[in-house]
Amino acid sequence: MEDYEVMVSFQALQMVGCKVDAVCPGKKKGDFVRTAIHDFEGDQTYSGKGDITLH
Repeated sequence: MEDYEVMVSFQALQMVGCKVDAVCPGKKKGDFVRTAIHDFEGDQTYSGKGDITLH
């Protein structure tokens, strides 16, 4: 899962006062979801950066 696809909308909604719940198939309340950031490094080339956990 791409980190920015989740966190930008998640945090933007929280910022304007919404209660936000993240849901992921196969996960239960309290489970962690691993995400990644893909950094473009030239023409059509990218690498995965870090290992981010959404809780």
